[in-house]
Amino acid sequence: MSNATTYLLLRDADGAEEAAEQALQLLDAKPENQRPLLISTQTYVDLARARLLRGELDGVQAALEPAFSVPAEWRGAGTLERMAAVRAGLAHAALRAAAEAIELGERIEEFTAAASAQRLTGTPPVAIEP
Repeated sequence: MSNATTYLLLRDADGAEEAAEQALQLLDAKPENQRPLLISTQTYVDLARARLLRGELDGVQAALEPAFSVPAEWRGAGTLERMAAVRAGLAHAALRAAAEAIELGERIEEFTAAASAQRLTGTPPVAIEP
């Protein structure tokens, strides 16, 4: 469990955002070919969840953009679970009528559906290419 996830469980938006941003800074310091896609994707979603706790829809959208670009075959269970938490948060009464929340929720559903379809029809990704 990441530090950001711990703060999210405690519903500490500031702590979660700070932990996610620190993790992303550490990842960014590595050469691009050495950055674990799974971890960085989950961290971006954790950052989005932290911003969602404060109701910052623009911040949620910005944090999720890198995750949305991850190929379907690399969208693991941890990422999908985190995305489901964002989707559930967008359905909260204070946000659900906002056009931004509706659009973002639809993008999350498409993201998840594409990953699920890949898992049912595709082959597992190869970690090392020849």
